[in-house]
Amino acid sequence: MSLRALLPRGRSRSSSSSLRRALSTTLAGVQELRNASEEHLPPSELPPKAKVVICGGGAQGAAVAYKLAQRGLGPETVIIDKGELGGGTTWHSSSLVGLLKQSKVETKLCKVSKALYQELEQKGFYTGWRECGSLYVAQTKERLHHFRRLKSEAVGRGVECRLVEPPQITELCPLVRTDDLEGGLWVPGDCIANPLEICLALSLLAQQEGVKIVPKCEVYVARTVREYVPNSYFLPRSKRWSRRRAPCTASGLTRASSSARTL
Repeated sequence: MSLRALLPRGRSRSSSSSLRRALSTTLAGVQELRNASEEHLPPSELPPKAKVVICGGGAQGAAVAYKLAQRGLGPETVIIDKGELGGGTTWHSSSLVGLLKQSKVETKLCKVSKALYQELEQKGFYTGWRECGSLYVAQTKERLHHFRRLKSEAVGRGVECRLVEPPQITELCPLVRTDDLEGGLWVPGDCIANPLEICLALSLLAQQEGVKIVPKCEVYVARTVREYVPNSYFLPRSKRWSRRRAPCTASGLTRASSSARTL
């Protein structure tokens, strides 16, 4: 699609030229970013010892490894995954990054994640990050009252948001039907991102700092991780499967073939 097709009708020649230059600059910036999915991440052999063992090579595990590497623990950190990096819930997640959460800890975590994605783009990696905002709608007065409570909590957490009426909802999102709505809550700081590219970018940077990445590594109920890797920290980051891995009674490690099944 040409830039001319992206320009709104009825604009003056000078404003159209300015918008065209702005779009050209934006598109040029996007083209300079690297896709981590196109980079080669050579797998590592399972080391005989490590200080930190991260079970799960998704976005969370990669982020933890990246932060540990920044603190100088890269050579002592290992990521293990039963499949490939980002091959679990990461690649099919919703890609939404909402700042308005039920607890202060979740809100802070989302803010940290947002800052991390911007940091990756500054380092030249494509993350799909875009601050598009979120619109919560209420069909009942009770739901709108709940949004008022969320807005009050957001003030103390430093999250910008505002209550909107049906006409304002139409301005923000013309596709939304508003004749049955009582109002809504607009959170302009919410964004979207590409979780798989983020996961792989974090893994690549962590590996460059010495983190070992071992794919196709199964965790079996055989012996403890502390027995296999003495004096280590075991961090389960395999989402709903973490409950099986969290007890230290359930973690012997072995390098498995791609056809092996987890016991």
